[in-house]
Amino acid sequence: QSLSTLSVGGSLFFTPRQLYYFINRRLNAKRPDPLKAGGCALLIGGAALTVYLFFSYGGLSFLLLLPLLGVAFGIALLFSRGLRHRLRDHEHGQLLTTPGQVEGWYGHWRKLNDEAVKMLPPPASTPGRKPQAAQINPEVLKYSFDRVVVCDRPEIAQCLIANNFHFEHNCAVLSLDGYPHDIFETVMQMLRRNPDLSVYALHDASPAGVELSHILRTDPRWFADSGANVYDLGLLPRQIFKRQVFVERGGPRAGGAATVVPPHVAATLEPEEVRWLEEGNYVSLESFTPQTLLRVVALGIAKSRDPRAADALVPVTVGDGGGAGIFIYTTDSFG
Repeated sequence: QSLSTLSVGGSLFFTPRQLYYFINRRLNAKRPDPLKAGGCALLIGGAALTVYLFFSYGGLSFLLLLPLLGVAFGIALLFSRGLRHRLRDHEHGQLLTTPGQVEGWYGHWRKLNDEAVKMLPPPASTPGRKPQAAQINPEVLKYSFDRVVVCDRPEIAQCLIANNFHFEHNCAVLSLDGYPHDIFETVMQMLRRNPDLSVYALHDASPAGVELSHILRTDPRWFADSGANVYDLGLLPRQIFKRQVFVERGGPRAGGAATVVPPHVAATLEPEEVRWLEEGNYVSLESFTPQTLLRVVALGIAKSRDPRAADALVPVTVGDGGGAGIFIYTTDSFG
C-alpha cells in the first residue's frame, strides 16, 4: 500500500530516503490526535455543564454562554480538519522509526513479493577517478538547453532524471557534485553556449543548501560571469516554518553540529532563518514525495517566467560584483 501510494501506482521512481520519510508520515497519521480528544472532552464537558446550569438556574442564563461556546469549539475541533491543521501549524512531524528499520521492513516485503518496485539505487559515484565520458552524437552537441536544474545532492537529481523531468520540461538536470558524471562536462559545455540560460537551484533547507545559488553564480566551474539568470526554488527555512515537516538536526553534511551561515548568504535570508540554520536545523527535500517534488519544481520554473505575478518568484538580490547581470529569485511557498 505505501509503496503503491508513494510511487503513484508504480508510475514514479522514488529514493530509499523518500520511502523512509513516507513511512514516518504514515505512522504520524496513525497516532491519536490530541486535538480530536480535546474536542471530544470539550463537547461532553460543555454539554454536561450546560444541562446542569440550565436546570440549576431554571432556564436560560448568561451563565450558559461559556459552556455553549465550549461545545461549539469542541464540535469544530472534531469535524473541521482545516481548524486542526491551523492549530498544528507550529508542530513538526516526528520520526518514529529509523532508516535501518524501514530498510528491514522493505527487505522482508521483497522476500514475500515479486512485484516490480521503482525504488532507486544509490546514485552512481566516481570517487577518486575520472568518469568515462558517454558517447554522444556530435549533432546533439550543436544544441543547448534553455534551462538547467542544479540540485545540491545527487539523490534529488537522480529522482528528477529517473522520472523524466528533463524530457518533459526540456531542461538539463545536474547535481552540485557533477551527477550524472559521465555526461556532466558535455552538458556544461552545451549550457554555456546559451546566453539566455535560466538556472534553477534546488536544495535542502540546510546551511549548505541555502548557499547553492551563491555557488552557481560565482563559481567558475558553474556560471560565474555568464549572464545566466539564477533562480532559487528552495527549500528555504521560511517556506517551511509553519508547516508539518520533519525538522532534523545537523544535516547530511553538517556532521551534527551547528554551522555559521556565511555573511553573503545570510544577507539574502531573514534573521529568523539564519538563527534556525545556525542552530543546526534542516529539512530534507527527500521528505517530500516524488509527485510533490516534480510538481513544485515544474511550478517554480513556470512562475519564474513571470516574476511580476503576485505569487511568482520575486527578486531578493541582484548581482553584487561577483556575478554582474545575474538575478537571484526565491519563492515564499513550497509544496
